[in-house]
Amino acid sequence: MNDQYREAAQAPGAVLAPDLHTWTPDEAATPHADGTVRAPLSCTRIMDAALRYVDENCLDELSMRRLGSELGVEAMSLYRYFPSKAALLNAVAGRLLSSLDLPVAGSGTDWEVQVRAYSRSFRTLNQAHPNLMPLLGTMSPSEPPLSDLHGRMVGLWLEAGLGADDAERAQRALQCYLSGSSQWHRASPNCSAGDTDADFMFGLEVFVDGFRARLPEHDPVLRFGSGR
Repeated sequence: MNDQYREAAQAPGAVLAPDLHTWTPDEAATPHADGTVRAPLSCTRIMDAALRYVDENCLDELSMRRLGSELGVEAMSLYRYFPSKAALLNAVAGRLLSSLDLPVAGSGTDWEVQVRAYSRSFRTLNQAHPNLMPLLGTMSPSEPPLSDLHGRMVGLWLEAGLGADDAERAQRALQCYLSGSSQWHRASPNCSAGDTDADFMFGLEVFVDGFRARLPEHDPVLRFGSGR
């Protein structure tokens, strides 16, 4: 495996076409007629360009042809790295989600601190890339790239003391709030940034209070082992 292929294979969220074993001159730095040199393709460069295009335009407008044009290559060159547009978007989403402040199992950090940290980091990501966020709504939490996020958050709820069913429900409820509140604030242009931040934190604390009340040490029904 040469250095270029290794760099592509190790890129965060990379999804490579299964038949990619060699590199062609398309991937080398290519001189143009005017003497400039086009940077070589890589998984990272393609994902960066896709994210930039969606940020500046919209998710529905992205196509492999348009992305190839942005990069100065034929669309077919991109398929050497990603077998489809869906695979590329999954890789981009996975790369972004890897920046979230996810809980670490057994860290000993209070669950409330970790829930707040995750929630704030998700909001920050949503604000930075609002055009890409609808993509997450089409993905299953049981499949990559959402499965790791969902699994680690459910694990946090279990560590906090919720039962298996309630842990799943808690994470679904939290995720709905995080995604929905961001959409609501984007649709409310008359609200200042300070107002929306305050609204978000108020709602998050309401959720945390509600989750806390569901824990056995706070819920008399659960504490004495009956009902529900």
